[in-house]
Amino acid sequence: MSEVNPSPRSSVFTTMRFSHERGLFLFGHHLARMLGHAAKLRIDESNINRESLFDLLLKNPPQISEGLVLIEFKKNSELSVAYRPFTIQNEAIDAITVPSPIWPPRVAGTKHGAWGAYIEARNYAEQKGADLALMVHEYSIVDGDRCTPLILDEDGVVWASHANSSVSSITLNAIHESILEAGFHIQQGNLNERLVARCVEAVAVGSGVGVLKIDSIDNEAIGDGSTRLFNLCVNMLDENYDNPDNWEEVWGHVA
Repeated sequence: MSEVNPSPRSSVFTTMRFSHERGLFLFGHHLARMLGHAAKLRIDESNINRESLFDLLLKNPPQISEGLVLIEFKKNSELSVAYRPFTIQNEAIDAITVPSPIWPPRVAGTKHGAWGAYIEARNYAEQKGADLALMVHEYSIVDGDRCTPLILDEDGVVWASHANSSVSSITLNAIHESILEAGFHIQQGNLNERLVARCVEAVAVGSGVGVLKIDSIDNEAIGDGSTRLFNLCVNMLDENYDNPDNWEEVWGHVA
């Protein structure tokens, strides 16, 4: 993803949680999403499969015990891998809003090659002393720079953006049923200013961050101080992490 001003159709990628000991977290879900996004981007997905990705990872093992692994598949069928450690995980943070890039419908919502706008948004947030950039379009939050925002209203409804530019969250899907079983409802809609201003709690979930409790947006306090949704999401993700069925062993195959 180092190409200058790449086309969104130049590549498709995914970022997974990894452990050198346990392997890749929710690998099957990441592979399925990557294949679906490749099809939308008209990238030949025939070489995106378990064997090709594992071969890449075995030839390029991580130098850290755990963290995040980004796998990118370019339109010329070149695969690349990059590892990085975790930064923020399961903590309270401050967010700022930035304008969301707008893509054509067949590109919007995919992990595509022009993801640089999201990296720039994250860097901008950090320069301003914030931890997270929230992407805004037409006065509504549509995505986070590397995670999915969730807004809990006073009626116990957890709202996620229904904008076509929102990327489907593998982390949210993993804990979706547990949120429902805890008595919340999950609804897709507009995360507009009124909803956010009156919310009980705001969190964000993602492979790279686990669960974040959003305490402020653009220097304005958010929520009533409760942590019920945050605590639930953290606990449910921990249960997923502890389940060996959610991990796909990679480097353990090598003596």
